[in-house]
Amino acid sequence: MSRLKSRLKPSAEFSSSSMADLVFLLLIFFMLTSSFVTQAGVSITLPNSESEKSSDGKNAVTISEDGRYFWNEREAGIGAEEDLKKAEIASEIEKVLTDEDEENNVVTLRVDKEVTMEKAGFVISQIAKYGGKVVIATEKE
Repeated sequence: MSRLKSRLKPSAEFSSSSMADLVFLLLIFFMLTSSFVTQAGVSITLPNSESEKSSDGKNAVTISEDGRYFWNEREAGIGAEEDLKKAEIASEIEKVLTDEDEENNVVTLRVDKEVTMEKAGFVISQIAKYGGKVVIATEKE
């Protein structure tokens, strides 16, 4: 009977060979389902360019064809007059460019190609006022 008891004893060993397969499959799954390029939620038609260089700005100002201003996907001054929208955008630019984080000093400007230069010029002047850098987003031809 002593031989029978020793055979039924549970093994204390753990095989981790299948764990590596599981981690590898999860890694592949998350890589395929994640988005590598973030696209803005505001639909605009960007001007064409021959450059392939991407912007490195963490913050973005978007001006849509119908004159709406967006700061990082959030519409500024919803339902307000244009002066209030501009004031809110100027306030957001000031907050970002006057803080201690030097990485935020680049702002991407996404302007629909039908928007007048006056509106884009306002945003560019606000960024320059606080010593920031502006990157104008374009589409490759």
